[in-house]
Amino acid sequence: MPPEPPRRILVIQLRRLGDVILTTPALAALKKRYPHATLDFLVEAPGAEAVAGNPEIDEVLTYDAAGALGALRWALKIRERRYDWVIDFLATPRTALLAVFSGAAVRAGPAHVRRRWAYNHKMVQPAKACYAGLEKVLWLSGLGVAADDAPPLPRLYLAARPDKIENVVGLNPASRQVTRRWPAESYARLGRLLRDKHGCRLKVFWGPGEKGLADEVVRGIGAGAEAIPETRTIAELAREIASCRVLVSNCAGPKHVAVGLGVPTVTIHASSDPASWTPAHPDHRFVRLEELTCIGCRSNVCPYHLECLRQLPPERVLPAVEALLARAAEGPAARAAGEAAA
Repeated sequence: MPPEPPRRILVIQLRRLGDVILTTPALAALKKRYPHATLDFLVEAPGAEAVAGNPEIDEVLTYDAAGALGALRWALKIRERRYDWVIDFLATPRTALLAVFSGAAVRAGPAHVRRRWAYNHKMVQPAKACYAGLEKVLWLSGLGVAADDAPPLPRLYLAARPDKIENVVGLNPASRQVTRRWPAESYARLGRLLRDKHGCRLKVFWGPGEKGLADEVVRGIGAGAEAIPETRTIAELAREIASCRVLVSNCAGPKHVAVGLGVPTVTIHASSDPASWTPAHPDHRFVRLEELTCIGCRSNVCPYHLECLRQLPPERVLPAVEALLARAAEGPAARAAGEAAA
């Protein structure tokens, strides 16, 4: 039996832009199931920018603690708010302690972590890997939330898609992990193919410390390619992504921004598992070297020679991008009718 319906709920997902975005279906499901409850979201600054304007959240609390005193200040602030439920998706030592000191009647956290002692309601992982946005919803099943309560994809409210989208394909060649980074020359070759076969303009994305990589891709493409201007906020990044017909990306934060904005994506998967990070949706596709026995190893260190990335030819990625460009040309009504028929 689920616990007593809450009046005040706090959801915690402090960090990683993609993980914050992938929490939005769970927030929507909680608000749908408990519409009269106050729903607050505790998150660090970049994630707080990403969920700005989200109608399911009553208040975004931007966690900015530095050191033990800062953590204590936040623990006291949370306790003063008298939450009935605290749901900790992150489950780090810090967030586990915040849950413990909250005084909440229900302290929910994942059952498979070492900090499970902090939670009196254990959230159990599904037996089979599924899209992370759905997985977070399924974790809430013991709290009376059903999968049907959630939207199928994350939602961001940072930028509207233009009525008329030009023939622009975005390329996101960066990743924090080398085992998720398709080579710059491969992105450049794909860009040339899209320009020469389909007349696409190419917009290359980059973040702090990544300008050199973006410039390398732009030089490799030549005419028709440009690196985006420096973006100082997530909202600026979202506006750049919203103007693309398709985003081709490594498994990284900008890809999740695109999904949340309704921009079609093609994701290059190598060490990461597409079942977890790419939604099963016709507007979102992935490409990887399925024939490699080590594909989807989930490791940040490759014991071989990154064959999963270096041996993936742009010609193998091109058909997935072409399929999404063709879907974009059909228009929203035709795409929706096709999805309904399927």
